[in-house]
Formats: sequence, structure tokens, C-alpha cells
Amino acid sequence: MKVYIASKYIAHKKINNEIYQALKNNGIDAFLPETINNNATDKENMLLVSEKCFSEIEICDIILAVCPFGKSVSCEIGYAIALKKKYFPNKKIIALNIDFKEEAMLYPYIDISVNGISELISVLKSIV
Repeated sequence: MKVYIASKYIAHKKINNEIYQALKNNGIDAFLPETINNNATDKENMLLVSEKCFSEIEICDIILAVCPFGKSVSCEIGYAIALKKKYFPNKKIIALNIDFKEEAMLYPYIDISVNGISELISVLKSIV
């Protein structure tokens, strides 16, 4: 199993690292987009980063949306939803700390909602 961590880059930097380490410490493979090129400031490098992220979304079994999130994470989740509907019905989308009132378009596609890292780890272990 591999988890794609879809999250705000700057505002969630601390929790992103906590999630990533917790997953690794529990033997769960994970991809954290900020581990690639976080200095992508021109269109060419942004495209490289985006393509890498989309490739990882395709191969990951779980997409973890760390809430609240913005446009980039919404794009990642939208891509995951499209993949799930068309090609990978077993792909799971998990939301961490979701505010259901704020995410009306995405909420119907969330398979599991968790309220903390320890609950996330428990849920992931039960999926394996």
C-alpha cells in the first residue's frame, strides 16, 4: 500500500512531516509532494512537479487529503476521483480533519474520514 499525502505546502508543513514520519514508522509507504522540487518557480519546473505528482496519484492506493486545503489539493483530489471512477475503483480517498460543510463537492467521494494521525494509522492498518 502507498499513500499520497495531498496537503497545503506551507501552512501544513509540520503536520505533513508528522504524517509522513508516522506512516514510515508503521511500515506504510508514502509520497509527500514537497519532497521533490519545492523551488519550482517557473512554468517548466512547475510542469515537472505537477507531472510527478499526477504520476504518484495514479500509482498510490490511498489519497490522503489533509484539511483544510486549497486549489492545488482540490485538483489532486479531483484527479484521484476521476481515476477512481474510470480505472481504479479500489483507490481510496481519506480525509484528515474534514469540515463537511466546506467541502460539499468533494465530500461524497471521501471514503473514510479520520480525526488524527493515530486514527489514520489504525484505519490504514485495517485496510491492509
